[in-house]
Amino acid sequence: MTTIPLAQRPSPLVARYQITTPMFLGDSDSGECAEKIRPSSLKGGLRFWWRALNWGRVYSACGKNTDAALQQLHKEEGALFGLAAKTHGKEKVGGQSVFRFRIRDDGSQAGREPVKGIAYLLGQGFIGKDGKNKASGYLESGSGFTVYCYPSPQMSSKQSGQLEQALLCLGMLGGLGTRSRKGLGSLSIQALSGGRLAAPENRSEYIEAIHGLLTSAGVDLAVDEPPYSALCALSRIDISSFQKAPLELLAQYNNTLHQYRTWQTEKPNFKGDHDWAYNVANGKPINTLPQRAAFGLPHNYRLSQARQKDVKVNASTGRRATPLIAHVHLFKDGNTLLVQTLLRSIFLHRDSAVNISSGNHRKALPAEVDWGVIEQFMNQFGQRETIHG
Repeated sequence: MTTIPLAQRPSPLVARYQITTPMFLGDSDSGECAEKIRPSSLKGGLRFWWRALNWGRVYSACGKNTDAALQQLHKEEGALFGLAAKTHGKEKVGGQSVFRFRIRDDGSQAGREPVKGIAYLLGQGFIGKDGKNKASGYLESGSGFTVYCYPSPQMSSKQSGQLEQALLCLGMLGGLGTRSRKGLGSLSIQALSGGRLAAPENRSEYIEAIHGLLTSAGVDLAVDEPPYSALCALSRIDISSFQKAPLELLAQYNNTLHQYRTWQTEKPNFKGDHDWAYNVANGKPINTLPQRAAFGLPHNYRLSQARQKDVKVNASTGRRATPLIAHVHLFKDGNTLLVQTLLRSIFLHRDSAVNISSGNHRKALPAEVDWGVIEQFMNQFGQRETIHG
């Protein structure tokens, strides 16, 4: 085996992250939380943002052929992150990742106090009907960790650049753990070295970095809805609020989303959804979905004055995660941003449907949603600045 001299080995990509909001990285049923950042979770987050960033480039290179683009994307992802090795025809695909992955200086700690002010974001999986936490285990905000990505000799400069982009994107738009799309477990990148990119240190650098990522990834090459959650010309990224403590931004997001989506509030929205649910429960014919289905499935109802109390709205494939991703970003100087990313894509895969049931009443409808419902919610924030879309 040939050993590469230490002086000739490529330098690692090094990213330093801070946990900005409580991270529920564990089992939501038992309430047990991981004691430290899980490498598998972090690598899964990087894979997600790599796929989100690279769809436009691959889709365009494949002549806007969706099936061919998905196959090519799967091949490239496996080559970079690793995939179970197998032979496809005469071609060997999969195998080990082209980089070694290490988490060091992990200062994450278990949270000690009940999380307050974000009950709507946590949902019934964490908050019972009595208002008490059902699952209190979490990694507290304020701590951080460093990720080292050591390249192998087989890693190309193109792959290194894509991995660097994914490291940056995860720490600017994403997070880890349960409810990460709702702003829980937000990761704020504090430093990035070993490549060509740098972590933003203020709002203007943040916006510039987002534009740079989107341009290099070729998101504007994809003008059609992607087949999965990916950045494209139809995506939207907003800075929705700023200059508050991270948990205050999260509480603001909680309250705004609750006020917008919930029927029993001071200014109830979606009366049509309310009436729709009662029509289903009372056995009346329906041919449309509730508007709020755009936020993801399942979208169920519990009614107090209907013949059937429960109305269930589910994807035939199981779940459909919300296409709206919230992220609370913290700069090293203490300034903050609340960022929302709408990943508009095909709502459900072809040949899938939305199943509606109440008692003996069953109906399957096409997964057609109004994306304006989510954009209208994004417009609720008076400080918003749209930086893409």
